[in-house]
Amino acid sequence: MIIFDFLDFHPANFSRSAALVILIVASICFLHTRVVYAQDGVLRLSIRAESAKFDDAIREYQGIWESEGPRIGKAMERITSLHFEPGPISVVVYEGPSNSGFRDRPMRLRASYPLETKRATLVHELAHRLISELVPQDFEDHPIIFLFVYDVWVELWGKPFADEQVAVESRRRGLYDYETAWKNTLKLTAEEREARFKQFLSDHPPRKN
Repeated sequence: MIIFDFLDFHPANFSRSAALVILIVASICFLHTRVVYAQDGVLRLSIRAESAKFDDAIREYQGIWESEGPRIGKAMERITSLHFEPGPISVVVYEGPSNSGFRDRPMRLRASYPLETKRATLVHELAHRLISELVPQDFEDHPIIFLFVYDVWVELWGKPFADEQVAVESRRRGLYDYETAWKNTLKLTAEEREARFKQFLSDHPPRKN
């Protein structure tokens, strides 16, 4: 479902050149922005591209969320006992490191990932946002989100998918030691991961803003 809001436009009130500029701007907004709703109202994503060259990537992220958004949202909320922000979450597709953003700061997703890693990355970055209100902004939360991200991947797309995406993330260098974090996480059983995450929730009640 795609929804756009436009201001009322009356050409008689503008010169021909001004009207043309407005129509061009409106067309660009229409082509490069998608507001994607999870069908059961779980979460909304407002996806836009940094430039038109990422339109194919927008369509892939859009397709994932339109077809699988309800399952993704339900699985993440059920496994964590947390609830997503009302949304829509603003998402910018570009060519750079993916990050979750925070509140009004948009999520940023890498355009060039293959489709399966786009799926995994959506879960990864949404996981950061899911716990963002429980911890300070400078808190290193990868060891926490990995306690449930792997199990969400397994539930949604199976263990081979999850293991492959752990390998993909473990090969990343420079921003964070994903390899060590994943090794430490997967030394734990599913039950141990669940127990540690429950302890995290107990130690980090919702912050008062």
